[in-house]
Amino acid sequence: MSSDVDAMPRSVSAVVFGSLLCLLAGCSTGGSGADQRQSKQLKVLFCNVKSGTFIDANRDSVLSVGDSVSYKLAVARLGGAVQSCEQPNGSFYGLEEVVERRVHDGETVFLTHAQGTLTFKDGNIQTRSLGSLQLSAGVTPSLESGSMKLPLGALFPSNHGATLIGQGGAFSGYVGSADFVSATPPYALLKLQSQVSS
Repeated sequence: MSSDVDAMPRSVSAVVFGSLLCLLAGCSTGGSGADQRQSKQLKVLFCNVKSGTFIDANRDSVLSVGDSVSYKLAVARLGGAVQSCEQPNGSFYGLEEVVERRVHDGETVFLTHAQGTLTFKDGNIQTRSLGSLQLSAGVTPSLESGSMKLPLGALFPSNHGATLIGQGGAFSGYVGSADFVSATPPYALLKLQSQVSS
């Protein structure tokens, strides 16, 4: 009699344990069981600066910690007929807040909290990163809040990474990362993956 009573809890335990193993191993009931998330890879060229704005937070007329620079860039998302900056097909709206000033090999570099939005006809992608600005003395002899001329190279003085979040359209539900590359012109390599399995 005791052997029948002991056997019942063991069989229930085996079923529960087997179910947990199946969940952890990715067992399926009729499907392939493989993760079917969609991925996208894009290359975006930063072509030219459309506008720039300086916000002098501490009103000292120089770029310093706490100040911000915002800008709008024309971009070319490569693919199809678009193979260069001769055919821009999107925009990049960026905002960088200076968090640290460094001097490296006699050049002043400002580290920033950078965020931006790539906008295309079929959707938008938000970027977030630790960026940097490297403005020459000729650009910043004395600054006041308002419009400013920004060289494209000043916005991408060195390579850096970024995180990405899709914001509607073809990029809704996608997240990923990007490599921003300092070149002529600067460009970004974007890797996105859907968070919803198909």
